Amino acid sequence: MTAPCSLAEWHTDCGREPSIRVGVVLPADEMRSLRIDLPPAPYDLLVDGRPVGRMRDRAAELHVGQRGVQWRDDGGQTVAAGETLRLVAAAPAPVQQGSGVRLHDVVTGRGFHWQKRVGFTFEGVLEFRAVAGRLLVVNELGLEDYLQGVITAEMSGRCPIEFLKTQCIVARSWVLAHTEPKHTDLPIDRCNDDCCQRYQGTTSWRPSAAEAVIATRGQVVTDAAGHIIDANYSKSCGGIIEAPEYVWFTPKTCQRAAVDAPVDSPCRRFLPVIEDNLDDFLGGGWLAGADVFCSPNIVPDRDLPRYLGSVDEGGGHFRWTVTYSRDQFENVLRRKLARVFAEPGEPASVEAGRILVADLPPREVACRVPAIARLSDLRVVQRGPSGRACELEIEYEDRAGRRCRVGIRSEYRIREVLHEKFLYSSAFKVSIERGGDGTPAAISLIGAGWGHGAGMCQIGALGMAVRGYSCRDILTHYFAGVEIRALY
Repeated sequence: MTAPCSLAEWHTDCGREPSIRVGVVLPADEMRSLRIDLPPAPYDLLVDGRPVGRMRDRAAELHVGQRGVQWRDDGGQTVAAGETLRLVAAAPAPVQQGSGVRLHDVVTGRGFHWQKRVGFTFEGVLEFRAVAGRLLVVNELGLEDYLQGVITAEMSGRCPIEFLKTQCIVARSWVLAHTEPKHTDLPIDRCNDDCCQRYQGTTSWRPSAAEAVIATRGQVVTDAAGHIIDANYSKSCGGIIEAPEYVWFTPKTCQRAAVDAPVDSPCRRFLPVIEDNLDDFLGGGWLAGADVFCSPNIVPDRDLPRYLGSVDEGGGHFRWTVTYSRDQFENVLRRKLARVFAEPGEPASVEAGRILVADLPPREVACRVPAIARLSDLRVVQRGPSGRACELEIEYEDRAGRRCRVGIRSEYRIREVLHEKFLYSSAFKVSIERGGDGTPAAISLIGAGWGHGAGMCQIGALGMAVRGYSCRDILTHYFAGVEIRALY
């Protein structure tokens, strides 16, 4: 078998499977120690490249100390210490659900509404380092093994095989396209979470995952010129797939706005979603019989939890409502606006007496946002074809009684600012209940979908698979003018 190369070395003509380095604990997780459980199968422990012993069937703790990372046994005694510790399986073993080394209290859903700490198990090499006094844990393994851990984390291994094959090809394409560099300050290729691709090792592994990966080995989606496309995806588009330029401010090959429904669907009248049809799109009577692939009519909410990833929370995201009292909403805005404008590298500018923050390249004018005292208004300034807000304006009085207007440009930032954790999507309308003096008393966000909505809609792709569509059918529905190509 041809030896794998690193993802950094890999190119489309090399004909080899790359290996990938996945950050499963990041310095941003603020962890100085980590509990692990080793399986009965033996692992070799290497400290700064030197073998120091064979470990098996025991608990241990990795701790960041003055000498880098310390390996402590379950009695608290330091067994080894060094700048880099690596655990390498002494012999190959078949992958099973839960096989490998278990890491406790790993952060998942960083910054999103489902963030929590969970125990995960990982095969392959595990590497432990200290970065700025915090722990970095890297899982190094072949890309195909990695994908088995992606498709059972992004969605469940209980999904139909045609969906799992589709998710596998899309996830492989996104990695190999090399178009979205992330975590460039760390010695990893991708992280284990939603900012890259969700990866949870063997924790939720099922035989169907291996079947899907083997059936699609090396396959990617390419454009007409043979280039791997940046195959984005999100959980639920809500009925209309978003155009990438309204999410990332740039077009992407083979991605476009489209209706997530059969070609003869009556809901095609909603493309584009505009203010005139927004109310009907979000809450009209058509929803009871909607043939949209991601709707509960195709995959009922009662069935959805068995198909979702283990850290996802139920259904009910095709249509949703979030309601705040004015005090609640103002408290959220105070915290979130201060945080967003304070982050380094965030561009801020002043436009005609209005402060604007946007996900665009680096800061040109540093601005401090006046603290909100009393909300006056909240309005969407611009929408994409899916109805997603890509620019929002918040109007309020500061503590000195001055009128302030803050613009948020970016669906991601809008979702971050308008929720204590993270709003499901930016496809919403604003409904404000006002008191007798015109002051907002309650604010409701009535919305659709879950995620940015561009590229493949995962619940929609699931719905297509449930309805008997093939992997190729699903890929060509979500990505226009693509071919499937095997690269190794």
